[in-house]
Amino acid sequence: MASAAPPPLLTLTDELLEEIFLRLPTPTALALACIACSSFHRIITDRSFLRRFRALQPPPLLGFIDNEFHAAEAPHPSAPLACALARAADFSYSFVPAGRWLTPWHPRDVRQGRVLLECFPENRLDYDDAWFPTNLDLAVCDPLYQLYVLLPPIPVELKSGYADLKGFELFLAPTGEDEEETSFKVVRTAWSTTGLVAFVFSSITAQWHIAASPSWRSLGTIIPSDAWSFSWFYYAWGCCYWTLSSRHKLLVLDMLRMEFSIVNFSLPSYVNPDNDRPRIVVDREGSPQLLFFGNYIKDGVADLFRIVETDGELSDKWQLENIVPLPLTEWRTVCVALGTAGGFLFLQRIQMFSKSAECSSEESLDLGCFSLDVKTSELKKICGTAQPFFRAHLYFGFPPSLSKPCL
Repeated sequence: MASAAPPPLLTLTDELLEEIFLRLPTPTALALACIACSSFHRIITDRSFLRRFRALQPPPLLGFIDNEFHAAEAPHPSAPLACALARAADFSYSFVPAGRWLTPWHPRDVRQGRVLLECFPENRLDYDDAWFPTNLDLAVCDPLYQLYVLLPPIPVELKSGYADLKGFELFLAPTGEDEEETSFKVVRTAWSTTGLVAFVFSSITAQWHIAASPSWRSLGTIIPSDAWSFSWFYYAWGCCYWTLSSRHKLLVLDMLRMEFSIVNFSLPSYVNPDNDRPRIVVDREGSPQLLFFGNYIKDGVADLFRIVETDGELSDKWQLENIVPLPLTEWRTVCVALGTAGGFLFLQRIQMFSKSAECSSEESLDLGCFSLDVKTSELKKICGTAQPFFRAHLYFGFPPSLSKPCL
């Protein structure tokens, strides 16, 4: 009796392969699958698939940008991807035409593979308006594919209704889920004695417009006492956060809805926030937390405060959750906050004092950039740096094999 023929092999359709690829644990594993064969490459590099993958696994941190790109280094898990990006991309921005001032382009913000560049005169007094300079040269570029868009200046008529504007930030807005991935928005915020205003440039219309202009009264607060209230902002999950000069208020800009709001908070009596501004971290669930460095706080390296939610609304009560140890601090070093993202605080450990006779070896000093998981206190080194950053931008992305032009 003849044996039965073996059952035919199951054919894996594109839909089944997508579901398998979505379950790969890391972008590195996905990149290896992408180069395995042409059919895998076609499925994985499709925009719709990558969008689904990014929703499940946000792009990893590949490095930092100041005036150059500082790639993640081994043994950090992003090191191979960062190395591939560094070889393929142009972070000198030589492909962007020179601005009118003939000075170098400087990165102002980085998001979703795009870099917002500005060009300004060497003498800042050459601005047409020292408080709210409108003759900045601005560009948005894709360093990987060497694409760029030059932005026009904000029209005079848009700011004509504000006699005393003072500029405080310029940044890239995140692309919404229902927006075209190659579109982008640049947001420029300013404040005056009467309120706030957000100017927005859209790549779709190629024009600036006013997206929000609330008064201080409508926000339930008063005008800050000084411009330093807006010196630093923290971005997390589509929102920008500032601590106002009172140190007991957070100014929040939801960049997807283009709405300003104020969150009040109260701190324990032993915290003196006038000495230092809090670092703001937002976890994956969207809960903001405040971090203060230990040299300003009693009995701890960093105190972690979490907003208490009541019926889905943010309350004005903050409670001490735990003390996060920071083992990088020694008498000759200091940790500087570089930014926050996804429940992590990114730090740079720099040397404060030169090598002394009392300490003849530098081998014990682990200088560089680190990530601190504020929930688990896990610390990981990302890369070494010889000089402190003046202003660093986090670069999240995928390797070139998984990336598409973002402009």
